[in-house]
Amino acid sequence: MRTISIALLALVALPGYAQQDGPLTLNASYALQTDSNLFRLPSGANTQALIGKSSAAEQIGVATVGLRFATTQSLQKFEVDASLQDYRYQNFDYLSFTASNYSAAWRWSLTPQFTGNVTSKRAETLNSFADYQGFALRNRRTDTSHRVDGMFEVAGPWRLLAGASSTERSNEQALVAGGDYRYSGADVGVRYAHASGSHMSMLVRSNNGSYLNQVVPSAGLYDDGFTQTETELRLHWAYSGNSVIDAYVTPFSRSHPHYSQRDFSGLNAGATWAWAYSGKTRFNTQYARELAAYATANSNFSQTDRLRAGVQWLVGPKTQLAANYGWAQTDYQGTPTAVAASQRKDTSTEISLSLGWEAMQGLTLSTALQNSSRSSNQAGLDFDSTALTLSAQYSY
Repeated sequence: MRTISIALLALVALPGYAQQDGPLTLNASYALQTDSNLFRLPSGANTQALIGKSSAAEQIGVATVGLRFATTQSLQKFEVDASLQDYRYQNFDYLSFTASNYSAAWRWSLTPQFTGNVTSKRAETLNSFADYQGFALRNRRTDTSHRVDGMFEVAGPWRLLAGASSTERSNEQALVAGGDYRYSGADVGVRYAHASGSHMSMLVRSNNGSYLNQVVPSAGLYDDGFTQTETELRLHWAYSGNSVIDAYVTPFSRSHPHYSQRDFSGLNAGATWAWAYSGKTRFNTQYARELAAYATANSNFSQTDRLRAGVQWLVGPKTQLAANYGWAQTDYQGTPTAVAASQRKDTSTEISLSLGWEAMQGLTLSTALQNSSRSSNQAGLDFDSTALTLSAQYSY
């Protein structure tokens, strides 16, 4: 859709007639990214044999047009955010595609004491070649989710919580692990809200899911469904005017109807600290342990320990500088058979530096430099990649 790029140029060329105080905002942006290793190939790989070219470097242009609508009517608030994103690949054009994304929300309120949300979201992306190695085929992923929830103020600081949700993921091409699925669930809980803005909550959640492209019986012991139960304990602590801590602990258990060899359980946990050091400088740090299904011939799930840290600095009234660092170690655990096998272990790092400048009202120019790398105890999974992105966004 090259017409999107033409429309973007016309919008960016418009004078600054920004009308951002109304309920409707129109957005247009264009980003140009160069990636030194699009296919996440290891050093020394025979690129000619794998991808048909002497280099895995790529230049990607992303043109976006979108609109956002937000309005408040009495106690009700409505939000809609929709966009078209056109991805154009210079050297590997078969990867090009146009994504249609949206998010919508109704922040409902029957009374000031009885409130909730109805939300819906759809996002299309290209599966990362860090996980998908079908180099000759595009593998676009579509995620959709819907949720309804409510909160009722019982007495004083106590709140009752309830919700229901559904999620679906589909891929253009089959994945070894993490393929197409659909699940739905419900949750109930209680929250204690302090006058300072801090609150504690406990939710009990139950999910039932199905893998859309699995047939039972399966020679590889791949099941066609699962159930998962969770108990989530969450804390939001505003312990000072400029510092907030969010933490959670979630014991869970996942079971399968036909192949109990795939069952696993564990503990997801994490904490985030956000600190506004001054009016111009903000720091944030995060730790998380995440367990997720990863069914292969040698594993049932992955366990990822993740650390992140970042700083944002307001250099001037219209200029912001940001730096971020991320580290993660992923262990692939469990086995569907009694045969011992070498378990995969990956270590990943990501470092980025970005600069944004509000050139005029409604127009923001930005640039970002990012390095991503992974080392693994299994051959062929190491990679190193550096990407540079230049972008312009106009809103009115």
